[in-house]
Amino acid sequence: MNFMTLRVDNVSYRVRVVYNTFVRAWNLIEGPNAGDMLSGRHERDLVGTKYSYSMEIEPDPRYQSDYDALVDALSAPVPSHIITVPNGQSTLTYQAMIESGSDVYRGQLGGQRRWGGLTVTFKAISVNREATA
Repeated sequence: MNFMTLRVDNVSYRVRVVYNTFVRAWNLIEGPNAGDMLSGRHERDLVGTKYSYSMEIEPDPRYQSDYDALVDALSAPVPSHIITVPNGQSTLTYQAMIESGSDVYRGQLGGQRRWGGLTVTFKAISVNREATA
């Protein structure tokens, strides 16, 4: 597992991201003028690129309350969140929505309920990179 501080809505959460589950994906968004022409050629009308990030998160045993607070934040019925995630050798901060998430109850230890295996996908609300002309 990788130690990572995940920033959501300008709050840092000390959690562990499971190795090889942190996935960055992207979609090239086309505008209204895209499509197949009479010649049969597909014409692109690129608006920009939207990024999505998915990951599995485990609590850091030293900061169980950070994990609980993160789950509360991510499951809140709000339209979107501002997230900061690694992107190349830098970071990317953008407005993202969450459609669903899940985690697993792992029993009690020392009088505390233990949860883990949080999976979540963040999807961009608008393009992260605009197309160049």
